Amino acid sequence: MRGVKMTDKEKKYFALTFVSKDRYGIVADVSKVLFDNGFNLEDSSSTLLRGFFSMILIVATRQDYTEEDIKRMFDSLKDISISVRKMNGSDATIAEGLSYVVSVYGSDKPGIVYKVTDYLRSKNINVIDLQTKVAGKENKPIYIMVLEILVPENYQEEEWTVPLKALSDQMGTDIHIRQIETYEF
Repeated sequence: MRGVKMTDKEKKYFALTFVSKDRYGIVADVSKVLFDNGFNLEDSSSTLLRGFFSMILIVATRQDYTEEDIKRMFDSLKDISISVRKMNGSDATIAEGLSYVVSVYGSDKPGIVYKVTDYLRSKNINVIDLQTKVAGKENKPIYIMVLEILVPENYQEEEWTVPLKALSDQMGTDIHIRQIETYEF
């Protein structure tokens, strides 16, 4: 039944990922299939990566669809690859902590993402958003990484930022760390 609000007990959750060569109308095509099949779009994120549009959605339905049922719903969209995963709605947790943005800049070389995120993991700091891009000239590429992180509230800022800045120096990168306000919308 379209247009009728679902109760939490009625909801069955799925995570859907889509990747396609960028073109007009991808979001409209995907959201039409979801709407026509009685899904509610709960949460989403999308971006353009090197000419490919990617989208991650958390959707809810009352229906007892399987992952394969949902994949078949998108068969008419030949140019889009899709993966589907059933989720247990009760497993969802809300991340807590102080929000920071960490920006790392430097010459493009392997290991920047790994080394920074491995350090953050060692401090139990949660990465909630990650964006990377190679910019600059072809003969002198600059790697840019921006992370939004959640730091446990009981941490003193210096106890995790000083070692992170030292790691950045070892990698030959510049790092900027700033606390941000977050708003639920």
